[in-house]
Amino acid sequence: MLDVHPPHHRLGGLKDFFIHLLTISVGLLIAVGIEGCVERHQHRELAQEARETLRKEIGGNSKTMKDALTDIDKRQTAVENAVVLLKRIRQNPKDKSAQKGSFKTDFSLTELDDTAWKTAQTTGALTFMPYDEANKYSGIYETQYQFKAAEEKISEDFAQLLGIIGKYDFDKDITSEAAGATIERFNIMKVHLAALKLMAEGAAAKDEGFLTGKDVSDNFHEDIK
Repeated sequence: MLDVHPPHHRLGGLKDFFIHLLTISVGLLIAVGIEGCVERHQHRELAQEARETLRKEIGGNSKTMKDALTDIDKRQTAVENAVVLLKRIRQNPKDKSAQKGSFKTDFSLTELDDTAWKTAQTTGALTFMPYDEANKYSGIYETQYQFKAAEEKISEDFAQLLGIIGKYDFDKDITSEAAGATIERFNIMKVHLAALKLMAEGAAAKDEGFLTGKDVSDNFHEDIK
């Protein structure tokens, strides 16, 4: 807060008045300039701190996303193997070798951090960055949220699959009907896994492009058999 005090003695005339007015004006300009410099310095520090924490967080998420891609590939293989086995059983429930076979699929959510991003939004640090820079961060985390949304569909598929397994007695020979119902659920999961992989590849590409400062292609496709 700026304080302006009245003169301590009586003004002798217009000359004294204008000198006093000029002194006040110069003092105010200096004070406002100093205050502005301090604020700009604080804003730059806030933005720089946000940059550092965001970069560290994106680096950690980049490693996590690469691991997630490996896990998705494993899940896709497991689902494909399960469908091949179940098709044999659906076609011939008396196929003893198929009935003795087994399929395995599991699911776990990917842990991605967004604390630095939320903090940058809350503190207003993004408003002190150039638009293109703030927009780049926004795109990275938006892709991350899209990945998480796609992952939720796999979670729902897994719950549905457990429901089918619970409905039919898989401890005994699997019937043709049970095999068909399970194949249907696995086929839905295959589609969702393919979409999830595209999301993961896009997120990984954006992270890599940001961390390396290079243009990385985010044009991916996934074949569904």
